[in-house]
Amino acid sequence: MKPRSISRFEGWYFLAVVLSIVSTALGWSDMSTYTDAVIDESGASSRGMGLVLLFSSVAMFLVLALIFWAAIVLSRLGAARWVLALLIAYATYSVGMRIANTAMGLGLIADIAAVASAAIAVSFLFRADARAWFGKDDGQVSDQV
Repeated sequence: MKPRSISRFEGWYFLAVVLSIVSTALGWSDMSTYTDAVIDESGASSRGMGLVLLFSSVAMFLVLALIFWAAIVLSRLGAARWVLALLIAYATYSVGMRIANTAMGLGLIADIAAVASAAIAVSFLFRADARAWFGKDDGQVSDQV
């Protein structure tokens, strides 16, 4: 049976994923315009390539989010929680830079909420019952040689 901290991690983690998708939806037109401009600037004449890139980015995010969830919850890989914690630290820095450089809007608010939710989720992975859940994958050394 899963410990309470792992169950809480799942709830907060999937909330962060949903909020990230909401943020993406709110900024879709800006991202689409930017992507099209970059593609046009590069000299490519491929119509619709920006849309494919955006959908691919969202799909890649979802796949990676599910891989991290599976590595942590299903496979109990302790190293995955450390990698996820580093990614959340970087996301926190990135959102902080956006706060400093852009106007506050719904997309940025959704980003802030997503990063906060992800940080809360990761914090549950470092509680005592979660450490026990990871067992030897958490860096414990076996007595057997």
